[in-house]
Amino acid sequence: MKLSKKLSTTVRNKKLYIPVIKSLHRFFRDPRNLAIWVCVTLMAANIGLCYTEGMSLSSSLVNLFLPFGVYMLLMGLWRKTGATTLLMLPFMIFAAFQIVLLYLYGGSVIAVDMFLNVVTTNVSEAASLLANLLVAMSIVVVLYIPPLVWAVWSLIKHRYTGSGFRRKMRMCGLICIATGAVLTAISYAFVPRYSFEHETFPVNATSNLVEACSRYRETSHHAELAADFTYHATPTHPDSLPEVYLLVIGETARGDNWQLGGYNRPTNPRLSAENGVVFFHKSISESNTTHKSVPMLISHASAENFDSIAHYKSVITAFREAGFHTAFISNQERNRSYTEHFGNEADTTIYIPTPKGVEHAYDHDLLPKVQSLLADSAHRKQLIVLHTYGSHFRYLDRYPRKFARFTPDQTIDAAKSNRKILINAYDNTILYTDYVLAELIDTLRKTGVRSALLYASDHGEDIFDDSRSRFLHASPVPTCYQIHQATLAWLSPELSREDPAMAEALKANGTKRVAPQKSLFPTIMQLAGVRSPYVTDSLSLVSPRYNPAPPVYLNDLNKTLPLDDCGLTSADMIHLLPLLR
Repeated sequence: MKLSKKLSTTVRNKKLYIPVIKSLHRFFRDPRNLAIWVCVTLMAANIGLCYTEGMSLSSSLVNLFLPFGVYMLLMGLWRKTGATTLLMLPFMIFAAFQIVLLYLYGGSVIAVDMFLNVVTTNVSEAASLLANLLVAMSIVVVLYIPPLVWAVWSLIKHRYTGSGFRRKMRMCGLICIATGAVLTAISYAFVPRYSFEHETFPVNATSNLVEACSRYRETSHHAELAADFTYHATPTHPDSLPEVYLLVIGETARGDNWQLGGYNRPTNPRLSAENGVVFFHKSISESNTTHKSVPMLISHASAENFDSIAHYKSVITAFREAGFHTAFISNQERNRSYTEHFGNEADTTIYIPTPKGVEHAYDHDLLPKVQSLLADSAHRKQLIVLHTYGSHFRYLDRYPRKFARFTPDQTIDAAKSNRKILINAYDNTILYTDYVLAELIDTLRKTGVRSALLYASDHGEDIFDDSRSRFLHASPVPTCYQIHQATLAWLSPELSREDPAMAEALKANGTKRVAPQKSLFPTIMQLAGVRSPYVTDSLSLVSPRYNPAPPVYLNDLNKTLPLDDCGLTSADMIHLLPLLR
């Protein structure tokens, strides 16, 4: 009886499976289904943008009808549907990229900075991020890998569409395009500030890609464009005076998570006990992207003149002109950005190699390089610029296990449900940064010479902080968490004794608002007594005449916008309000 029941069940299952398999076989044999699949799945990004971008009804319909019409027209041009599908790969890449960004940021089209991030982010870093975006990557794989495999199989099996089907596809495509054209005219007539180029995907993404290529080309020619630039820098301190200045660039350090700024966790135990440290808790970055923010931090460039950065050199050149030995030491990889070009200006340029068996070198690996430079008696005056890896995602990989004070801190998925674990890991990165900075201060103190350390992070980060569920940084529209970053300074006892007015001014200015992209350059120039027509005294944090500049944000199109006009929400502005006073 049992055997007969098993056989009966097997027969029934086969009767169910065989029709399903036959139906699937018929479906995938027909290249017409492939053509329709491609057109429909390519619209996923457009549908998402209509939902997230708050478009008017007419502009949303343009964003749907016109692209869909173009896709249908293209898929109806050639009988070899498999080949046509493969030619649609650029559109699929754009759509996949857009879907991932919508998952990350909850809105905004692929921006110029997004494309630039692709070419200035190292492969391991990108792979680490994508591996932690399981939901977004799963959607992309399900939507776009099957048609590509299907297309290759269709070509191998010589599956072609008939002329009648292609004619219908072209006719439907033309109707959709005509409808989209009419809706475009309506949008221009009735929707204020409507722009077809900026509100229709993938036209807007393509336009941004062209702009990104232009900017990247300009960056690549920086050495030629800035060849004749000079800061006309001259020293004011005697040649016999030994002095050392460290300019430390942090990565993704949120101002909200520093104990020095009032955070309720002990993330800065060593710096909190350090005499001479001034923390600027009202520090707001002018950019939420590394490839813009860091070059501004180490040069005269700021949001208002960023378009001219290709013609500038960095603070390293200013110090070299004034007779200092200069060094640039980075724990990040070369990335073909202005930061790399500026680092090449130094007398000594060092990139920390990644040891075998670890994801990335730790920031304390910078310390021996600094100590070696300071031990060289041939250089009485030195500027050392350090580019750390800081709190860059994946947070868990940024610190040795002995700094895992806040636990649990191990997770493999960047999801809102894991926020507490992510925050623990992130706070451990700040704890580790506290250690690295304190060790650098100890190293400077032991030299017994006039010295100072300036630290500023390039930007902050979203970590699923509110109902928007946003994560990471560099989104086309910033948040308060992305632009509120950490800035601090330390002056040695020798410097404070020799220039008490500077020490007093620094302490007094610690309660004022700061834009580090504007203030780091004049501050370190004044500390070192380097005179230049590019130094603005009222922006120096060691000047009694320091006057905070109005807070601004450098957007994706390199336009300088006031904070209340750069896309921040009312909740963002409420969060920033104590910092803006």
